[in-house]
Amino acid sequence: MANEELIYRITRAVYGRLGAGADEGTVEGLVTDIYRAIEPVVETQGSGGATAGGQAGALSERGSTSREFDSQSRLIVSVFGVDHPGIVAGVSQVLAEAECSIIDINQTVVQSKFAMIIIADISRARESATALKERFRKAGERLGVRIYAQREDLFNAMHRI
Repeated sequence: MANEELIYRITRAVYGRLGAGADEGTVEGLVTDIYRAIEPVVETQGSGGATAGGQAGALSERGSTSREFDSQSRLIVSVFGVDHPGIVAGVSQVLAEAECSIIDINQTVVQSKFAMIIIADISRARESATALKERFRKAGERLGVRIYAQREDLFNAMHRI
């Protein structure tokens, strides 16, 4: 099973127990902790097999693990609020200070309402995704906007529900 599918199943199970109104941060933390605890077992099972078919399966799993790693090294940053100068600069500054790169960015203003999505590479970040999320929360307060940040693998899994 691909790692993304496993994360999706864990997320669905956690929401099943906690309810749809569960705090997203709590769910993200639980899913991350559970996945990290079982990841060594999943990788061991996925890489076994002495037959040619087993080897092909192992190569397939390694490929999906590589994609999953890429997904774990990206952060989805969503920004919402009333438009004013400095929002893009303020959010970008948080990423720059943490030595993160912007992979993709899209922003729009509709009737003075600002919305922006950034996909950032956090593979060389000087701090954890959790620390970055806290910095974004504080920057959002300073800028008068709401900023949400989530690792891409968890974002994808949680938004399939």
